Amino acid sequence: MIGIRGAICAEDNSRGAIYRATQRLLGEIVSRNDLTPGEICAAMFTMTPDLNADFPAYAARDMGWTTVPMLGAQETLVPGSPERAIRVLVLADVEPPAHHVYLGRAAAMRPDLVEPGDAEGWNGSSEERVADESKGRSLGRLLVIGLGLIGGSTAAASRKSTLFTEVVGYDRDPASAQLALRRGLVDSLGNELGDEVRRADMVVLAVPVIEIVDLLPSLGEWAREGVVITDVGSTKRRITEAMAALPERVRAIGGHPMAGSSASGPAAAHAELFRGARWALVATARSDDVALARVERLVRALGAEPVNMSAELHDQVVAVTSHLPAAMSVALVNVASGLLKLVADEEILTGPGFRGASRLAAGDPTMTAQMLSDNSDNLASAINAGIQALEEMRKAIRADEGALRERLARARE
Repeated sequence: MIGIRGAICAEDNSRGAIYRATQRLLGEIVSRNDLTPGEICAAMFTMTPDLNADFPAYAARDMGWTTVPMLGAQETLVPGSPERAIRVLVLADVEPPAHHVYLGRAAAMRPDLVEPGDAEGWNGSSEERVADESKGRSLGRLLVIGLGLIGGSTAAASRKSTLFTEVVGYDRDPASAQLALRRGLVDSLGNELGDEVRRADMVVLAVPVIEIVDLLPSLGEWAREGVVITDVGSTKRRITEAMAALPERVRAIGGHPMAGSSASGPAAAHAELFRGARWALVATARSDDVALARVERLVRALGAEPVNMSAELHDQVVAVTSHLPAAMSVALVNVASGLLKLVADEEILTGPGFRGASRLAAGDPTMTAQMLSDNSDNLASAINAGIQALEEMRKAIRADEGALRERLARARE
């Protein structure tokens, strides 16, 4: 076992700044020491007293450290030492040597352990990765393909942010495209998709997963050098594999905002949909620092918080947090429909619990079917676990009130 030390400074005392800095620090530690979450035995964080907006462990869990014991404490703010500092000691079950990581201003703490470029490699801001990526610089022309709820909201929030010189929308349904234009979600509409892609500086694919995979090869042919392509698909493995096959002149990063509604189409789209949501970002063989910095700028401009993770981890997590709830919502509606047919309208008893639990069943059938089938292996495992949990609930209900109360109490923790 080895102990790996590291430190970094947050841009300010905010949840987002602590979150970004922690993920950057831990990402470097994992990369330089070639670690997997299963090899990490424990992590101990400290922060200087000027940081209290969030726990660093929160960012670690979003990186897949879900079974790692973690502890946080307050560090002494010694006069002259770096402010807003986050330190970590990671215990890992691997062979030495340990590669310690001190980034940006934190490099002054242990200059003897700093690698070349680390002192300049982090300044606390989201754009530190690339020298020419400043917050005030426009990202050029944005093309959003698909103007439904997510695509239309992406376009509307991007337009509101003034991050781009122009926000262009494209949808194969003329009625949806015209509605998006009338509602002011986009600056203009594209006609020929190939021509619009050739003029775009960034492309957001907001169509169903299978269509994204099918579209990517054509985008690779049309796109000019340096364009950034990202998506909002709810599964990531097939999409990122298709992105990896794009020409080298194209930059591509997978994405998935954890936001939505049972409503659909441009009529439901609005600029605040992503406010406070997490937005998964999945690097591919066509990702570089420029692409990541630009897509993170987009995500933050939309009001969301980027979370970097692998395609495999993403699909495993959303199978439980998104896809299983959708499947259970459909199952609940199917169970209830038989009973509700036996009573008159005025005798139907449904409250907020049923309406909330059944909400996802009202989603678009085509998109939901593609979402669930594209993650069928992980979803099947989640459904099996759900069936087992329901069986245990049934046993507890039939046993005694104490056993049931204990199970209900555990669910609240």
